[in-house]
This record gives sequence, C-alpha cells and structure tokens, in this order.
Amino acid sequence: MADSISNKRNQQTYLRQIQQEKAARKRDIMNAQKEDIKSVREYYADQSKQLEKDSVAAVNHIKEESRQIAAQERAAREERQQMETEQKQLAREQAQAERAERQQASQASTPEQSVEKKNLYARKTGQRAITQNYETKETDDFYRVQDRGSRVSESPQSYVIEAYAPEHEKDNLRVSIQRNKAVISGQRKFADDAKDGDKTLRTNNFQSFREEFKFNRPVSHEGMTRERIGDYIRFEIPKLEAMDDENT
Repeated sequence: MADSISNKRNQQTYLRQIQQEKAARKRDIMNAQKEDIKSVREYYADQSKQLEKDSVAAVNHIKEESRQIAAQERAAREERQQMETEQKQLAREQAQAERAERQQASQASTPEQSVEKKNLYARKTGQRAITQNYETKETDDFYRVQDRGSRVSESPQSYVIEAYAPEHEKDNLRVSIQRNKAVISGQRKFADDAKDGDKTLRTNNFQSFREEFKFNRPVSHEGMTRERIGDYIRFEIPKLEAMDDENT
C-alpha cells in the first residue's frame, strides 16, 4: 500500500516537471518570436526611412533640373528680346541716317554748292558762315563696329571675362549665360544742349553694343562672380563639369 502511494506521488511529480518544461519551452518560443517580429519591424522601418530619403532626393533633383531649365529658357528669352530691341533700334537709326542723307542730298548736290549757299545767306544776313566737314562712312566712327577691349581667359574650373565698363556705365552692362557661351550687352545714351546767342544747339546720342564669347566647355550661370577692377568688370563663369565634380 505504501509503495502504491509512493509511485503515485512520483508520477505526479514527473507530470509537473513535464508541464513546467513545456511551459518554459513555450515561453522561450514566444520570446524568440517577439524578437523576430521586433527585428522585422525595425528592418522595414529602416527601409521605409531610406525609401523616403531617396524619394526626397529624387524630387529635389527633378526640381533643380526644372529650375535650371527654366533659368536657361528665361535667359534665352531675355537674349531674344534684347536682340529684337537692338535690331529695332538699329533699324530706326538706319532709317534716320537714310532720311538725313536724302535731306542732305536734296539741299545740296555737292559740298561746294552747300558751302556757297551758306556763304551767300551769311552775306545777306550779316552772319558768319559755318563750314562743316562731313566725313564718309569709311572714316566716321559712328558707322564702325567698335572693339571695347574686353578680354577672356580660361582656367581648369572656369572662364574669366573682363568687360570694359567705366564707373558711369557700370549699371548699363548686362550679361547672359547660355550653355556654351556668354553674351555681354548694354547701351549708352547722351543728351546735351547749349546756347549760342539766340540759338539753341541740342544733341542726342544713343549707342548699343553686344559682345558674344563662345566657350569650348558648357558653363553654368550659378556660382558666377562679378568684381570691378579699374575700368573693367571681371566675370568668373564656372564650368559645368567643375560644378558637377564639386557636387559629387
């Protein structure tokens, strides 16, 4: 009888041990599963953050390219407008010159006849005669293309343009940058009058200029610097490949 009771107790103890071992294994399995789930969540969270960063970088890159394209289109549009304005002004000046030539031709067939008429008018009115010497287009600077003395040089990272612009003309100078060239343009105006007794003399002069510099490498308007050196303005225009190297 005692042996039977002892065996029964041993069986109960053994069953409790088995149950405790099963419960311990379940806890270990659950803890392992929790760790796996935590690792998976952290992995996908990191992937999501990286994807978001890549998306932001792609959007910024697209925006930057769009901004550069818009800036290039705006510069090209401004250059076209400037060229149209200069062409219209040139046409007006040519028309004025032609009218002046026709008027001069109609007033006197030769310079000698014109001077004689002036002398005759002076003798009748008692005024002194004024003789003017009209130069031909070949010797008149008004009809010449003038070199303003601008200089261009190159370095491994940029092109340098030194454009002539005295202090009183510095605000009239404009620069336009395209992919492989730079255009410097501007205009000068002068108006003055003077009195000679009862007579008023008045002059109005207008001159436009445009200088185009072609480069062997593409350039960028971003990062361009402007510096005054004496009667020149120094423009340093970075090469596009140099800027790409800095960004990388």
